[in-house]
Amino acid sequence: MPLPILSVAMMREWEAASWAAGRTGSEVISRVGLAVARRALSLTRSGDRVLILAGKGHNGDDARAALPHLASRDVTCIAVTDAASQLGELQSALALKPSLVIDALFGIGLNRALDDAWQRFIAELNAAHLRVLSVDAPSGLNCDSGETFGVAVQAGVTLTVGAPKHGLLASAAWRYVGRLEVVADVGLIAAPTTDSDRVWVEADDFAQFPPARPAAAHKGDFGHLGIVAGSLGYHGAAVLATRAAQRAHAGLVTLHTMLDVYHATASQLQGAMVRPWNPETKLSSGYSALLTGPGLADPGSQDDLCKAVRKLWRDSEVPVVVDASALDWIPEGPISKGAVRIVTPHPGEAGRLLKLSAAQIQA
Repeated sequence: MPLPILSVAMMREWEAASWAAGRTGSEVISRVGLAVARRALSLTRSGDRVLILAGKGHNGDDARAALPHLASRDVTCIAVTDAASQLGELQSALALKPSLVIDALFGIGLNRALDDAWQRFIAELNAAHLRVLSVDAPSGLNCDSGETFGVAVQAGVTLTVGAPKHGLLASAAWRYVGRLEVVADVGLIAAPTTDSDRVWVEADDFAQFPPARPAAAHKGDFGHLGIVAGSLGYHGAAVLATRAAQRAHAGLVTLHTMLDVYHATASQLQGAMVRPWNPETKLSSGYSALLTGPGLADPGSQDDLCKAVRKLWRDSEVPVVVDASALDWIPEGPISKGAVRIVTPHPGEAGRLLKLSAAQIQA
């Protein structure tokens, strides 16, 4: 099931409810330690040097619980209690160029600015440019706001516990969080529900999707996607969009692309039909869904395309996805009743559509 996205306070309430229900902190730490070890093993090879930086709180306990499962790695674990006096110890460990650093200095409970000694300690780690796996959160990050407490560890992977925290998803946190992963089954009771319209979807939520197809089925049973994409200098976008459509398992995919990039585009595609676009192309029938916009930035081919996109947006009875250059061609006014329309803007395009700054969109 998709996971809720929680504040630190909600995470604490969840933990308290779990302890009240008879779950134990030692059980959770054991499970988290195993998950941390498994991820560390996946990021390294047998015999690789691994450095664990374990703080004195439960975050450090999680990392220490990983130790029994890392026997095939050359592991050094530093129990960090005083950043000022242990800076030299860190420098010596980093000089050995470990293949992975496990950051477990501070967890989600950090709520104060870090002093100069801690800032120098974390800055030293970041300056080494090593691969870092952060446990629960990058040390020094505010897990509610996504801002730092003066400095934060720059992780390649953050393995957060139970559920994602609001701050880990904030744009300000991305440079520290790296790839965010969730270890959900850690022995807590069922995750709390929230009224948020955002949830965290995991790979397991897509198990058995798409469903198995009957032996007697054929390609015509699974829809026909029409794509209008690709112009001079931008044909790569048409190739990417078509390959994505094939990976989404549409039964049939037809790409309409500009004549001057037809050969370059068609030669890179297998299993899709590719046709040169012309103003007489009929897009209003025969398709289950339509996509338009990728790679249509060449101004020499936009006039007729703009008219076609406007008509599709207003009149098409099938779902229409509008992306990239075609977003600027969307007309105002009503569309067909019950029609599905999807737009996929990047932040700059969203800013133009909504008349907001890029900073507002990112926030």
